[in-house]
Amino acid sequence: MKIRNIFAKLGTVSLCLALLVSCGAGDDQQGDGGGGFLGGIFDSDKNYTVLTDSQIGEEDGFSYELWKDYGDTEMTLKDDGCFSCEWSNINNALFRRGRKFDCTETYRDIGNIKVEYKADYQPDGNSYLCLYGWTRDPLIEYYIVDCWGSWRPPGGDPIATIEVDGAKYDVYRTLRVNQPSIDGNTTFEQYWSVRQEKRTEGTINAASHFAAWEALGMTMGKMYEAALTVEGYQSAGKADISKNEFTLGGDIPDAVLPELPEPEKADENGYYFYADFEDGDSGWGSRGDAQVKITDEAAADGTKAMKITNRRDSWQGAQHELNSRTYIAGETYTFSAMLMQSVSDSVTFKLTVQYNSASGTQYEGIAEATAEKGEWIQLSGDYKIPQGAWGTIIYVETTSGTVDFYLDDATGAVQGVCPEWEAPAVETDGAAA
Repeated sequence: MKIRNIFAKLGTVSLCLALLVSCGAGDDQQGDGGGGFLGGIFDSDKNYTVLTDSQIGEEDGFSYELWKDYGDTEMTLKDDGCFSCEWSNINNALFRRGRKFDCTETYRDIGNIKVEYKADYQPDGNSYLCLYGWTRDPLIEYYIVDCWGSWRPPGGDPIATIEVDGAKYDVYRTLRVNQPSIDGNTTFEQYWSVRQEKRTEGTINAASHFAAWEALGMTMGKMYEAALTVEGYQSAGKADISKNEFTLGGDIPDAVLPELPEPEKADENGYYFYADFEDGDSGWGSRGDAQVKITDEAAADGTKAMKITNRRDSWQGAQHELNSRTYIAGETYTFSAMLMQSVSDSVTFKLTVQYNSASGTQYEGIAEATAEKGEWIQLSGDYKIPQGAWGTIIYVETTSGTVDFYLDDATGAVQGVCPEWEAPAVETDGAAA
């Protein structure tokens, strides 16, 4: 299992909280336009509370909330935590009912959080049916999605697949930068479990998902909320939640976790990886629009190297994901790479680290040096993995320009271990242009 860093836009959806706890949807989210207002799903013969605008509160032992940015919405609060809702002509609308906590206890302090539900769920476009909430310390927005409309959230590749309540869920970890949250506009992580097969009734043992996430390195905080939720984004739809039973406390059922990869072990020379590209890419791939291929046009050592072309910006180049079970937070490692270009009189190369944290996506330099045309140079330096880092990669780039270049003998090693190189001028055959 690889924890993937996704720096392309994924179209993630951020469910929304009202008033001081509002949370807006992502601008990149995909969805279909809504149609006319849908009526006829509410029982007007009962003395139920009906909401048509953003409102938050408590009723009958359940928290409730209707949030929208604009458009036609209606939410009817029924008995025993049930509710009905409909929406159209909206950008984003959220309907939910559940339990609020005071952010003094973790889910393990509370015990299991079990929800038994049944829904007549009829989205027309992009929508979710899920268990949703927040934690503080750390600030986490989480989703357990059982059904959806025209688009399966949150996009991209899962970091793992777990089995909970007899079904498989794909797990995702995403980052929201300077977006609304229960603590105002800030940067926070989102945790997702998305069911592989849709359903509209059943049991969600939420704490089993939380425990599985933590086993995958995704730390939960102190509980703020857990609520059965219907969301619509640029869509229309209606839903009738006829069962919404919360049970708090008790043992947490086990989740079936994927077999986690063993940490990489350094070889007898102290290297965790040594990419000479003689037998393939050795785990290095393209960054951004750049294209990479193994070539015998040039090499710092041996007969082959990786050639990086089609760069459209200076940050684009080649990258290598770091196994979080190998590269431990708080520990220092030595990284190095050989680089050469044969186009410009001189180009400055950088060896850089990118990682995600509670403060957002971070970029830190390891080494930087200028290469004259046709000369191999070595970039090397020590780097300490920060606490709380995830999705960590190292990559090679230039300080400016989009020149093609070659990469060879890239290494990650225990602190202080680095190949000793004298960077010779190398004749190239069919050098990068």
